[in-house]
Parts: sequence; C-alpha cells; structure tokens
Amino acid sequence: MKTASGFRGIRSSVLGAMVALTAIAFAAPGSAWAQASATPIKLAASAIGRPPIFSNTFVDVGEAMGFFKAAGVEVTFRWFQRGADTARSVVTGDVAVGFTATQPALNLIAGGAPVVVIAGMPNQDWLVATDDPDVKSCGDLKGKTVAADGINNARTLYIAAVVATCGLKQADLKLIDLANQPLVRAGIAGQVNSGVWHVDELAQVEFKTGKKWRIIDAPASIAKGLHYAVLLTSKKAIEENREGLIRFLEGWILTQNLMGSKSPADKVAFASVAANASQIDFQVALASVDGYQGFNYWVNNDGLDEKQMMSQLEQLVMVGSVKADKKPTYQQIVDKSLYAEAMKRVTKKYGKVR
Repeated sequence: MKTASGFRGIRSSVLGAMVALTAIAFAAPGSAWAQASATPIKLAASAIGRPPIFSNTFVDVGEAMGFFKAAGVEVTFRWFQRGADTARSVVTGDVAVGFTATQPALNLIAGGAPVVVIAGMPNQDWLVATDDPDVKSCGDLKGKTVAADGINNARTLYIAAVVATCGLKQADLKLIDLANQPLVRAGIAGQVNSGVWHVDELAQVEFKTGKKWRIIDAPASIAKGLHYAVLLTSKKAIEENREGLIRFLEGWILTQNLMGSKSPADKVAFASVAANASQIDFQVALASVDGYQGFNYWVNNDGLDEKQMMSQLEQLVMVGSVKADKKPTYQQIVDKSLYAEAMKRVTKKYGKVR
C-alpha cells in the first residue's frame, strides 16, 4: 500500500542548508536566462489556481527564473479553479493556451471543438485517500461521501474509473464538489473523510494534522491507462500566433527541466517558489518535489505518448463521458510540431535538457 509518510520528518538542519542554497540559486540564476528577446510576443494563458495546484507552479517558476522572458514571450496568466474552465477558456478565445487535465481536453475534442493538444504531463498523481476507519478498500467506498470536483471534471472521472474496477459506479458514492485549496482546508478541519487528492494536497493535510491517511490502491492498469494533463490550444491560435505558442513552449520546457531536476539547489529553488505560490510550508513543498520526482511527474519530452493518451480516451468511453462513435484519432488530438520546434530552439541555445 502506498503511504504519504514520505512527506514528514525533514530535519531542520537539512532545511537550513537547503535554504542557503536557495539564496545562491536566486542570486545567480545564470545570464542565459536573462537574455530576453528585444521584441517579446504577448500571449494569454490559463492555469488552475490561485493559489496554484502543484503542477501549475510552472507559472511561478517560469516567472521567477525568467524562463518565459528568455524565450521572448510576455505571458499573462488567467486563473480558474477547474481544469474544465481552463480548457473552455481556450475554446472561447479568452486565452491562446490553457493548462488542463487531459479528460476535459479530450471531451472537447470528441465534441468537435477546434482545439488540439501541444504538450502534456503523462503521469497522473491522483490519490484516493481516506481517514475513515471503515474504508479499507475500493469496495468499502460504497455509500460513502467522497470529495471530487463535479461532473466530467478530472477527479470525478478518476474516481469513476477506480471504483469501476471493484464493481461500483459513481451513483454508488455520494460525491461532493470540492477540490484544490477548499478541499485541503476541509481535510485539515476534519470536514472531509474521503476524497481524490493531489499528492501535495494530502501532504498538506497530513503535515498540519499529524494524521496519516489510508491510500486506496488503484490497479496498475489505471495508472498506466491514464494521462494526466495537457497544454491545449485552438487551431485559430496556431494560425494567428504560432510563433508566440512556440516561444511559450520554450519557457514550458525550461520550467519542466528545472522542476524535474535532481540537483539539490534546483529542488530548493523550485520548492521555495512553490511554497510561496501555493501558500504551503516549505517542508511540504520540498518533500512534495521528491514525491513527484519519484514517478517522473515532469518529463523532458512532449508528454504525448500515443498509447497512454488513447488509453485515457478509452477510459472516458468506459465511464460514459465520450461516446464510442465520437472517439477522435490520435492525429486529431495532438499537434506535436510546435513542441518539436521549441525543443530544437532550447537545445540550440542551452544544450540538451537533462
């Protein structure tokens, strides 16, 4: 059984040394990052927060370290509380690119929306966890109140896929719409006993309460058959501002490279930014970085593995979110050309990423 115990027990002496490293990292980020284009392109993007969920701290890392500036793009971020909303903001044209869970993106594409995926994070971090002593396995969730995040949103679709493996349906649970920081606060206050959590969210609750939650194991097929998150853009945005999107992806690549770095100084720099942005304890942020890196959360490629993406699509068909006769092909879902160009530029400027 998985546990979240790895998020505790960081010694203060180690933290002191790492904080010192952070000061060095921020004082001398490297002149290469500061060499921004003389004519930056403006771009609007959407993300989940504020404060951001941990994956969305790429926004703060990119800004703090000057990665977007170095790529020659001036990004204005607009914040929403749900991935479905960040995805819709792309469809309406409010933003050129949005960071969203993979499920709402696939739902939009299957519904005929003129949008495509240009990069992704393949490895999901969802945890179904409980402090209810009566819930020891998937089947015990029947009739229980479980915090998710609403119809056709990522957490709800995830819990539907998980409980289907033990013969249950969504209707067998009492789902409540609660996610992100409101969920964390409810967990700390003891108002939620079972829910679908991000790794760092559960870490915050355990850190604040000193209580260890039980992780309900999901079959390996679920983890391997899900795709976590994507960068979504519209075909119109590609046509009108392809260069801006490529530059945005340059910044994205640099943020993912830092966030996935095993260098102690890089981890402390990242954790310091994340703790400030997410309004969490530095200890939790630093331990979360280790936890996420343990399953390769931040990859150094476009993150659009075809098998994983199409398996996620099949999961949506299984739970009834996408109709079988409306399934898009992989070629209809992705446009890999922008990322390929962005990676080519990053490699030329800075060398091969980790």
